[in-house]
Amino acid sequence: MNDNRQGMVLSIERCAMYDGPGIRTSVFLKGCPLRCQWCHNPESQRYEPQLGFFREKCVGCGRCAKVCPMGARRIENGRYVVDRSLCQVCGRCVIECRQEALRIFGNRMSVAEVMEVVVRDKAYYLEEGGMTVSGGEPFSQFEFLMELLKAAKSEGIHTCIETCGYVSREKLREASAYIDLFLYDYKLTSPELHKKYTGVDNQLILDNLAFLSGQSKPVVLRCPVIPGSNDTTEHLAAINGMQHKYPNIQGVEIMPYHDFGKAKEEAIQ
Repeated sequence: MNDNRQGMVLSIERCAMYDGPGIRTSVFLKGCPLRCQWCHNPESQRYEPQLGFFREKCVGCGRCAKVCPMGARRIENGRYVVDRSLCQVCGRCVIECRQEALRIFGNRMSVAEVMEVVVRDKAYYLEEGGMTVSGGEPFSQFEFLMELLKAAKSEGIHTCIETCGYVSREKLREASAYIDLFLYDYKLTSPELHKKYTGVDNQLILDNLAFLSGQSKPVVLRCPVIPGSNDTTEHLAAINGMQHKYPNIQGVEIMPYHDFGKAKEEAIQ
């Protein structure tokens, strides 16, 4: 086990109540192979740190522009402008901003640093709670994910992963030995629509779901319902069919659409 291995962490949320059973610590990693049009965490798609600028909070004081070593920030006609081709995401402008209009999404952390946070609430996990790794897509940082899962299991902590299922069979097989529960996204039934709305078709995802069933790995299906995209009778019937087809599926979570991701998407553009 390599506690010094580093990964790109988006955030760590303690006392999470909706990312698996019990009280959990949710570790969100950056990087995802999908580009879902309704993504509520668009800042998690790219692997590298990103500067977020929330324009509605900016008062145009210019303090950020004064400390930027690359000249990537400036005020033009009283309006804040970011030249992302010059920005090195050093964070100086974030420190200087008094209005919290600037934020860096993504922080490089070691396994040991993440686990230091996770074990703080170990006494509250009891039998059901534990650590959930989400994203982005956790399998996009496979080596870091593996070390993180091994570290959690060495502490006797229940592990859960939220995944889109778009991962090679070899990686899925290796990681599954350290995963107690899969929160498995089931976004669209039609391969064509899946590719249209996420950028990839769903054959690999469906094959991996069948594999997990063959391994008797506990799965909870997570199904976002997006008006105008997948809110069809056919798709809902397919969700119901999945639950009957695979006995390892312990439940289905229907997740209503919200537009919380739009503000963050605008902030990183």
